Amino acid sequence: MSRNRFAMIAATAAAGAVLLTACGGSDGNAGSAPATTGARSEAGQRSEASAVGFKSGTARQHQAQPKTGDWANKPGHPATTPTARKWVQLSAGRAGDLDPVVVNGGGFTLYRFDKDTANPSASNCNDECAVTWPPVVVAPDGRIFIDGVKKSDVGVVKRADGNLQVTIGGWPVYRFSKDLKPGDTNGQGVGGTWFGVTPHGGKAGAAGGGQRPGGGQTRPATSVTLFDEPGFSDDGPSFR
Repeated sequence: MSRNRFAMIAATAAAGAVLLTACGGSDGNAGSAPATTGARSEAGQRSEASAVGFKSGTARQHQAQPKTGDWANKPGHPATTPTARKWVQLSAGRAGDLDPVVVNGGGFTLYRFDKDTANPSASNCNDECAVTWPPVVVAPDGRIFIDGVKKSDVGVVKRADGNLQVTIGGWPVYRFSKDLKPGDTNGQGVGGTWFGVTPHGGKAGAAGGGQRPGGGQTRPATSVTLFDEPGFSDDGPSFR
């Protein structure tokens, strides 16, 4: 009788062990949680990007309203109003000695920060830093006009303050508060960590980044040379 009772207890214990293994309760499965968290984070970024409309061409070509988007931003100041966040333009071209470099719809140079990360996209410029380097932000229902920049290289990331910041090649992009007129590149090389951003997210002027030999003549972005790349023209919703 005692032998039968012992056999029943052993069988029950074995069944419990099988159940725990099937439910993933063993130590061998503990490492899967971070991967799930990362997947959720990436999915969240994709969801944020899908809420923003993309349109090939410039804001002017699509008859954006005057004094909206990039045209509403005061030089050197963050985009703080809904009107200023209605749209952003990313145009590949030249500013000063930087060729190629991305400029916005007002002709102002856009920059990337070495202390940010591109994979995953994350901004580490907040508070006072974000005053000196205003992040390029867009409303959740806003538009990004892409002109010479591939749509596949453009995205958005949620900042610590909840705003959506535009990314190129995964890198969050910024303006510089001391660039006061189109074509200025005063932020280039500041602190050894700030550089104009190329159409693929690289550092403008860096080795292989496309800087013209000998520097070249400084030219304002109002006469910036723009160019298209194959495959950049996949459209999103029309501007409204």
